[in-house]
Amino acid sequence: MNELDHYVKEELKIKYYVRYMDDFIILLKNKDECKYYLNKIEKFINSKLNLELNNKSRYYPNKFGSNFCGYIIFEDYKILRKRSKTKIKKKIKLWNKLYKLDKLDFNKMKMGWNSWLGHAYHCNSYNLRLKLYNSILAKSYLDYY
Repeated sequence: MNELDHYVKEELKIKYYVRYMDDFIILLKNKDECKYYLNKIEKFINSKLNLELNNKSRYYPNKFGSNFCGYIIFEDYKILRKRSKTKIKKKIKLWNKLYKLDKLDFNKMKMGWNSWLGHAYHCNSYNLRLKLYNSILAKSYLDYY
């Protein structure tokens, strides 16, 4: 994929290009530019890398945000994907149930919470983090929110 990075940045001269592993996003001004560059990139990937773009490769207006690496990214801010919020709420519910039954593995809970927290810190999630932290019955075993 290094070849793609060089092609997009150096030959196509696209300023707003981000890739993480095999996913990438490109921010462009209008639909015509998107169609043009999508076609160019698709041809490059097929001919030079013997790969194909996933059928989810599309272009969207920026008002919908870009779903990338666990976040919905807008022009001025990022929020967590709904799936991430749903999963942590289920975990907290399980932790609270296990805590009441005196069967909670506090170390495992702390690792799960800190992992999610590290992800959530990179977007606009302060109020969500605070609300979820306060819903954890065994929060005295956690460092902070």
